[in-house]
Amino acid sequence: MTKESFFKLKDIVAAFLLTVGLTLLVQAILAYIPYFTTLTRADISGYNFAILYLLQIVVFALPLFAIVFIRKGFKWRFFGFETVGVKVAIKYILLGYFMYWIVMMVITNLMIEFDVQLPGFETQETHMPLMGESQIEWIISALIIILVAPIFEEIFFRGFIFKTLIERSKTWIAFLISGAIFAGIHLEFGTFMPLFILGLILNWIFFKTKSIYPGILFHIINNAIALSLEYYLLS
Repeated sequence: MTKESFFKLKDIVAAFLLTVGLTLLVQAILAYIPYFTTLTRADISGYNFAILYLLQIVVFALPLFAIVFIRKGFKWRFFGFETVGVKVAIKYILLGYFMYWIVMMVITNLMIEFDVQLPGFETQETHMPLMGESQIEWIISALIIILVAPIFEEIFFRGFIFKTLIERSKTWIAFLISGAIFAGIHLEFGTFMPLFILGLILNWIFFKTKSIYPGILFHIINNAIALSLEYYLLS
């Protein structure tokens, strides 16, 4: 990885603490807005899902960009926005996808063979209830899942957390910690391990290409395939 470091380890800690504080503040504010106080889990779909997800992005983005603003001298390449050859990008996207599915298939077959359910490898909940009912709600929700989420998550988890860790600590520590944070923040602990493995693969792609672009494309393709399969299987 590049030795041109902008962020420091303390920036990750600061971003985490500020995010927690901002989350509590937003929750306190929403508690006084009647519309949000009456929402149930079943109501979080379509427009409501879009609003809440965008609020979540704001909660994570504000502390990060506050750090960027305070530190000054920021350039987008500090997040890993470096040009990369098309062939190189395609190579590592395909290799990453191949490795991910091979690992998942091996683990799944072992669980079936030995009739055991490993912690963190439960069946993932479907995203279909989040999509809403109208066509426009579907389009908005799909854009968030397929496009908005991958772009922001790669900036935050690879461009900020992983890149900072790998420049400031040992490589294996950077891989494990950032992968665990990526999986944990999704708050889907029943499927923690597949998310952790996915995080490791995305870290590896970033590490090998030294660019955030291949990981973003991989993430977009992965989410698009997953959502399409869910729709096909449940339709």
